[in-house]
Amino acid sequence: MIGQTKNKNQRWFGRVGRFALSVIVALVLVTLMLLLASVLFEHDPDGHQVRDWLTAGRYWLFAWRLLIYTALGWLWFRVVRAQVVKTSLGGSLRRLEWMTAAFILVTEIATWRSALA
Repeated sequence: MIGQTKNKNQRWFGRVGRFALSVIVALVLVTLMLLLASVLFEHDPDGHQVRDWLTAGRYWLFAWRLLIYTALGWLWFRVVRAQVVKTSLGGSLRRLEWMTAAFILVTEIATWRSALA
């Protein structure tokens, strides 16, 4: 009985520890993003240099996004999807996949709209 209570407490503390670590990591990432934004606004208050930099590097940034989409797609279809299919309805999962693909497509069209015009 005491051993079961000890295991239960260890699991509870493990969950709390993971949650606390997640919150700390999120706070650190937000802080770093805000510091980066403050540095960018300090050097370029109007944002023209940053916009020019993003426009000049749009092809490399597009290649980077394609690499990330490919890695996430591979991870989803090769690692995660097989486990999720066992516990979910097929139609809802397929609909979610199509919605994700549509979101990525609309986001990329919005990104390239000014370059294509």
